Amino acid sequence: MKSKLLPILLIIWAAGLLFAVLYAASNKPKYFDPQNVLHQSAMSLSFDTEFVEALSKEKLGLAGSVIHFQGRDCFCQTVAQSHISSVEKLAEKQQFNNINVTLDEPSSLKTYVPSVPAVAVIDMEGKLHYFGPYSSGMFCTEGDGLVEPFIKKDQFARAGATVISQSQGCYCNLTSV
Repeated sequence: MKSKLLPILLIIWAAGLLFAVLYAASNKPKYFDPQNVLHQSAMSLSFDTEFVEALSKEKLGLAGSVIHFQGRDCFCQTVAQSHISSVEKLAEKQQFNNINVTLDEPSSLKTYVPSVPAVAVIDMEGKLHYFGPYSSGMFCTEGDGLVEPFIKKDQFARAGATVISQSQGCYCNLTSV
């Protein structure tokens, strides 16, 4: 019985491995802002204020928060989960609130957030310091992090927000290309 089961399990394992490789190969890096909508919007001097106001309309307590934008059916959300968890822990360590916003439903925030997973850092005074992807690269891992320096307290001497729109990685675009 065991001798007949082993080849079947080996075939199932090989087929699963082949499927995973083919899926990963078809899921090539995507642009975070494929239509350059965020890029164009962020050039406005009032972008920081408008973005924070849009977040406020969602009834979110913003001051001192790290806002995590996500999608339920986004494979890249799963790929980046360990990095997202490490960002959440860093935010807690730096005494920020973590707020999760799922963008599967229609929302005015989709005009600002071109892809998920994405993150925004709002300082204790309610000002935007960072908005964009967690990281770049196909697997969006912790070593490629873009957001971490903006969560650390020593980065708050900056004048204005950093908005990253020109990045490639594993992102689920919310707008059609």
